Amino acid sequence: MEFLQIRESDLEQILTWRTSEFVTKYMYTDIEYNLKNQKEWYEKVQKNEHSYYWIVATKGKKFGLVSINDIDWKNKKATWAFYVGEPSLSMVAGLIGPHLYNFAFDNIGLNKLTGEVMAENEAVRKMHLKHGCREVGVYNEHIYKNGHYHDVYLYEMLASHWREVGEKYKKFVPKMIE
Repeated sequence: MEFLQIRESDLEQILTWRTSEFVTKYMYTDIEYNLKNQKEWYEKVQKNEHSYYWIVATKGKKFGLVSINDIDWKNKKATWAFYVGEPSLSMVAGLIGPHLYNFAFDNIGLNKLTGEVMAENEAVRKMHLKHGCREVGVYNEHIYKNGHYHDVYLYEMLASHWREVGEKYKKFVPKMIE
């Protein structure tokens, strides 16, 4: 799996994914299809020392976005998120987490990653548990979208726990392409 540095030439593809029903149904917010706003987002994240964003690809085929956000360098913790924009490659989504954990814990020295998942996104909730994440709680009626409230489940992975449960994923090191 490749984690590709985002380039300005990727912005239209990212925006197309992000505004598709396939992706937005599990996102907290909906955004308009606006390339100017997308460029402003890109410029902002390029300067942010507390986040990383990558296009995710497999065998040279770009299929989604993954990020590490809100990095607290002192406490060595952050949040992470991803989405798959190409429905035909949804089955590869389960491999993003192990690649990201190996990078975050081994390459940048984080101690903890957390994630939030809307209750309806059962596949991703199961994926977190399969990888060994601990479900630490639920925010009831946390997001109001499409005319009703949605619960949001909280997950965490500690570096020490990943070293125990992630042994079978040690070879899952993302190829970082700048």
